Amino acid sequence: MKIKKVFNNNVVLALQNNQEVVLIGKGLGFQKKVGQPIDEKLADKIYRPFDERWSRLFNELLNDIAPEYVEIASQIIKVAEQSLKTKFNSYMLIALSDHIHFVAQRIEENIVIKNELLWEIQRFYPEEYEVGKKALAIINRYLQIMLPDDEAGFIALKFVEKRLDNQNQQAMQMTKLISDILTMVQYQLQIKLDENGISYQRFIIHLRYFVERILQGDNVDKHDDFDEVMNEHIFKKYTQAYRCTQKIMHFIEKTLKQPVSNNEQMYLTIHIQRIITELT
Repeated sequence: MKIKKVFNNNVVLALQNNQEVVLIGKGLGFQKKVGQPIDEKLADKIYRPFDERWSRLFNELLNDIAPEYVEIASQIIKVAEQSLKTKFNSYMLIALSDHIHFVAQRIEENIVIKNELLWEIQRFYPEEYEVGKKALAIINRYLQIMLPDDEAGFIALKFVEKRLDNQNQQAMQMTKLISDILTMVQYQLQIKLDENGISYQRFIIHLRYFVERILQGDNVDKHDDFDEVMNEHIFKKYTQAYRCTQKIMHFIEKTLKQPVSNNEQMYLTIHIQRIITELT
């Protein structure tokens, strides 16, 4: 393996069997020159692109941002893979590096973006959110900037969306089931969902969590958690949304051959009602 380009002391582009690879590790590029051999065992993380597009995007990225952001992103990915017990493909490095650079720019310009989905992220993706909090600590250590919890939520969503296991059979089943539910909601309510609306985004996050729990069989009622009075109140107050939920429950029970808990039905009704309220 020989060095093709030294970005800084810790980020190096090398050639291995005529393929570009990115090595990241403390002091890897210190006093190194193009053409010199480099020991990959010294790297903390190695990124091997699986197509030409990745190499092009990575080089374009490093023309626009400082290599330091790539170091930060790599450290965060390493922590995320350990914490979430998964692997991310090489595109995560590009996406996260660019995101961190953008965040740093916004902080410098005193631009604050509120994460409207923060509550849902904290509730439905607690593991990814905790990694997001760790990411903020890493960013602070490198850049000496304190970021709000909103940013932990934004970073958490990147891990949710880019897990490598989203190509497996269960994920495809999840995708189809979510699509079917969205179609049923639009048909039952005779509406066109606004994909840019905040209620839609919240609904999608809830559906992912909801469907995942069902497919894993983790949707059994716990009597002490279920509030029958609240359920009756929601049925009377949100009749249209509740009826829509019951149609969805019938479809799920028929398709997957398993019941859905009362709690799940109640939460789903509330989210459908949010959509109805936003459109009226």
